[in-house]
Amino acid sequence: MTDFDGRILFQLFSALGAYMEEGGLSIKIVVVGGASLAASNLVGRTTKDVDVIAKAETHDGKLIFSKASPFQEEIRLVIERVARDFNLPKNWLNTVIDNQWTFGLPDSLYEDISWLDFGPLEVGMVGRKGLIPLKLFASIDQGPESKHWQDLIALRPSEKELTRAIDWVKTQDESEYFKQFVEQASDKLRIQLGRHRS
Repeated sequence: MTDFDGRILFQLFSALGAYMEEGGLSIKIVVVGGASLAASNLVGRTTKDVDVIAKAETHDGKLIFSKASPFQEEIRLVIERVARDFNLPKNWLNTVIDNQWTFGLPDSLYEDISWLDFGPLEVGMVGRKGLIPLKLFASIDQGPESKHWQDLIALRPSEKELTRAIDWVKTQDESEYFKQFVEQASDKLRIQLGRHRS
């Protein structure tokens, strides 16, 4: 099995939570990308992996977010145990996306997280507000034929959400060429969404 929908994702997280409980482990992770779209039923599609962009810890009643990588060895081993059980690649749950911390994360990422409880494993699914800027950034890189562009169309960002996403994406590269490219791509997106720049 290489592709999973929301139902299968819940099975994977349940198994991971059970193994973590056996080992006395616990973690809060924040998930973006296709897994968040599928598990939250925001877009009806499958995904090949789970992108973990952050981990969270509670201090004085407040959630503090930090880079997810590297997972502690014991947690990495239970992730691999789930991979064996479900015939998945070892990196079915990975932290590659948390490289984004180097360049900065959109503020909206933290504003729209739904938490799922799997015992000692808590999974925060980033919602529309956080996914829209990340999907726009990925779309700029991979183009309108990419899954990211199609996801963005399906999310149907409002003009306010799109403008906020554009402002954040521009912070990822200070060159004027990139900023112009972002504007051009955003105008194409507006046309596909059936509206024009207001």
